[in-house]
Amino acid sequence: MILGISFDTVAEQKHFAEDQSFPYRLLADVDKTAGRAYQAERQPGEQYFEHGIPKRITYLIDPQGAIHAAYDVEGSGADLATHADEVLKAIRSAS
Repeated sequence: MILGISFDTVAEQKHFAEDQSFPYRLLADVDKTAGRAYQAERQPGEQYFEHGIPKRITYLIDPQGAIHAAYDVEGSGADLATHADEVLKAIRSAS
């Protein structure tokens, strides 16, 4: 299952998902509870902190809830054009 999450409202997420034709669900974390738990909330001094934008992190989580991999999409200098392929390769090798 693929889920996306941000600090936007449900209405904003719905509009964005429809506009981008996303084939997966986007969740709204307006109180930043999940963002804090998954260390996606930015801290003072970090880029975009004042805008309330979460960090871009991809987690591979198994059905039992164990995190198998985390990808800091911004901090690692990851190439967004190949990031999805890298994650899909990790999923396939774990199966």
